[in-house]
Amino acid sequence: MASIIIGSLAFSIGGAFMGISDGFTKFWPSVVIAACFVVGAGFLAKAVNRDGLSTTFVIGLGIEAVLTVGIGLALLGERLTAAQTAGIAIILVGLVTMKQG
Repeated sequence: MASIIIGSLAFSIGGAFMGISDGFTKFWPSVVIAACFVVGAGFLAKAVNRDGLSTTFVIGLGIEAVLTVGIGLALLGERLTAAQTAGIAIILVGLVTMKQG
């Protein structure tokens, strides 16, 4: 599970840097994106090898979605509507269900 979380966190951080990179026109933010995506792919590949594709991929994407929303709220000043908050809650329920299944 740690590999999935680390991989998802790396992808989320890389995604946050996409806006900062200004369409890959700024060098260092672009380097951070590339590094995060390589690290994220490596950790998720390790998890897929151990736990299988279907469960690992779905759990990883769900964790990435929740982490990315958290980054947007905490660092980028974004806000969620009630419907968006409900959507995140549904994702969280799905993650718990996938992990327990």
